[in-house]
Amino acid sequence: MFAPDWLLDRAITLIERTHRVEHLKSDELAAMLGGEDPPLLFDTRTAEEYEMSHIAGALRLDQDISLEEFEARFAPLVSGRDLIVYCSVGQRSSDLLERVESACAKAGAGNWRNLSGGIFRWYNEGRPVVNAGGVTDDIHRYDAIWGMMVERRR
Repeated sequence: MFAPDWLLDRAITLIERTHRVEHLKSDELAAMLGGEDPPLLFDTRTAEEYEMSHIAGALRLDQDISLEEFEARFAPLVSGRDLIVYCSVGQRSSDLLERVESACAKAGAGNWRNLSGGIFRWYNEGRPVVNAGGVTDDIHRYDAIWGMMVERRR
């Protein structure tokens, strides 16, 4: 049986080799979130995944949002700000970011990056996730295969 981190590292390597977006490490995001000017954080997972848990402060962004809808809804929010997107491991968020990066540039966003390893890496490193009730140890594993990349918290 493969260890969750080994599997996650392999998925991250593949994602980062096949997507041209910039990727941000979770420790860098943690520092940014604790800073004076935190980035705008988007969770691109499904509503069910988001409701189970997400990174505090993250807004849910529908994976299927069109470029036009993204511009109309979020251009004022991203103007002058750094933008970070994430999903479970980084595949869906990288896909979405590639699709909307021209809108980010047009709106004047500072940087737009994908969280390397997504919420799974964040969670596996012991960082907090929240839901409507506050901090939780639950995380949506997406499916049985992807769920093997998640460390069990004790």
